[in-house]
Amino acid sequence: MNKPEYLRWIIKEDGVIKDNSIPLKCYRIEYNNDPDVLDDWALHIRRHYIPDDELEEDCTLLGLTSEEYLRASVIPQKNVHLGPTSRSNTITEILISDLLEFVYGFHVPRIRQTNMSGTTVSEHGTDVIGYQFEKEDKTPSSKDKLVAAEVKAVLSKTDTSVIKSAVEDSVKDEYRVAQTLNYMRKKLKHYGKLEESKDIERFQLKTKYDYSIFYVPAGITSLAELDEVTVGEEKIHIIPEIDGNDLKLCHGNCIFFVHGKNLMKLTHEVFERCTK
Repeated sequence: MNKPEYLRWIIKEDGVIKDNSIPLKCYRIEYNNDPDVLDDWALHIRRHYIPDDELEEDCTLLGLTSEEYLRASVIPQKNVHLGPTSRSNTITEILISDLLEFVYGFHVPRIRQTNMSGTTVSEHGTDVIGYQFEKEDKTPSSKDKLVAAEVKAVLSKTDTSVIKSAVEDSVKDEYRVAQTLNYMRKKLKHYGKLEESKDIERFQLKTKYDYSIFYVPAGITSLAELDEVTVGEEKIHIIPEIDGNDLKLCHGNCIFFVHGKNLMKLTHEVFERCTK
């Protein structure tokens, strides 16, 4: 999958910590009304729901334009029950997938939104799965890595409390990860993505070929700016909603927090462009 242009709007913020000095991987979305970037973002999202060839085939069969078909049968609409929630969940899951793939170098299969049973029906299981092979030929190694991200988005809020629910769900993710890997392997195979399906099979064999697994909670809200405080001679941002000691993170795991102004409005702007 090509790197989407909107990632130029994702700005990394350093020096952001929890109130007990646990660092966060924090990003701020600084966007504008550039129609080319918004259209590219929308197309990127639409292709998660339905690939180009399948969209063309369905439209030809049903005698509909792409916009008619996508609005009626594929893309969640903001004026239907759970439509805004579905839009919010999808755009943030894809955003975290893009960060893991294009910034952190994990391979992230894009199959979760494909051919869903309804426009507002989310698949169960772990929100985002990514992996890295240590060896170029993909021979199993104990240094292979799997990341399982639990994504929580409340784009109508302007605080950081969403991090707590993301953490609470991520620490109980071991069983869901196993279920998600099995489902993902079969769905990738069904869609002819045989290499990715084979990759996932390797990560189902942890007892035979060990690897490192990282559980990553990710929270996203419409908080425009973080408050800055001075500690000694250093200026830092502290997010105080929950005590970091309660996070129960395993060694090496981390928390993602993404924020920006009016992200629900931005989400609707992008989804209204998912028409081709």
